[in-house]
Amino acid sequence: MVLIGTSLTAAQAAPIKSILFVNPLPKYPAWRLIGDCVAKEAQANNIAATESGPTDGTLNTTMMMQQVQQGIANEVGAIVTFPATDGFMPLLQQARDAGIMVGTLYGAAGTATGSQVNVGANFAKMGEVMVQAIAEREGQQNVGLMIQGPTGAGKAYAEGFEAAAAKTSNVKVIATVNTGDDANKALDQANALLIAHPEINVIASHMGTATQGAAAAIKAKDLVGKVVMVANGAAGGGVEGLDDGTVYKLLMQDMCGAGTQIVASLVKINNGETLPQQVDVGIQMFGKDGIKDYIAKGWQ
Repeated sequence: MVLIGTSLTAAQAAPIKSILFVNPLPKYPAWRLIGDCVAKEAQANNIAATESGPTDGTLNTTMMMQQVQQGIANEVGAIVTFPATDGFMPLLQQARDAGIMVGTLYGAAGTATGSQVNVGANFAKMGEVMVQAIAEREGQQNVGLMIQGPTGAGKAYAEGFEAAAAKTSNVKVIATVNTGDDANKALDQANALLIAHPEINVIASHMGTATQGAAAAIKAKDLVGKVVMVANGAAGGGVEGLDDGTVYKLLMQDMCGAGTQIVASLVKINNGETLPQQVDVGIQMFGKDGIKDYIAKGWQ
């Protein structure tokens, strides 16, 4: 078993022959891009790549865990996934104990501890960056947060956001709702925020799946120009929201780079190199200016 911060020597390690990517949202554009870039980098390293994941467009963690377990049973060389909840930790450790390389994408603090490397933006940092952008707006900014859930990425994002907001003079978190990263629940939850808390003038989320629902709620209540969305990603209505005024700014990330780096990092560790357990990808807030150039580079 390879421990975090250590590695097998190149003489000891056999090449990685296969990799299973359990994609949390294989139909969602950003995760589709990551999956394609995982496959491309695997091919470049002569690794047979297989992808699985929920097929109904929702974040089905039970199905994902079953697919990770199947990968362990099949004795794949490496497993890569998004550890959506704390429940992934013992499962990833089980894979490690079986001699399988393990990499995680966008694991929040605590949920990626079973992996040899975690690639992605820090969710707490994402919250801080969004607060910085919101604080630049004039006047009081009353925020409704839409998060995945009370653990994992949602918890890390909300805590980072709230801590950063507390340091400003004009940003305040009014309420938080959970969607389970399910795009089908985003509209109802955005409506719930706006009905229960009419003082909200910003909706913010770390989930790209929340954007269309939040934008639709803003339009339906005739609040365009009065309430804005601060969204994650250009896909799922992000760019359209910038154009129609429902989105104030987008947080964009080097998603293809994340897919490439997770495979490259596992190969390096397997070859005897010691890497930090956390490998960050670039994140940046965008308005309309320059966004298309970054999309062309594989940012989402």
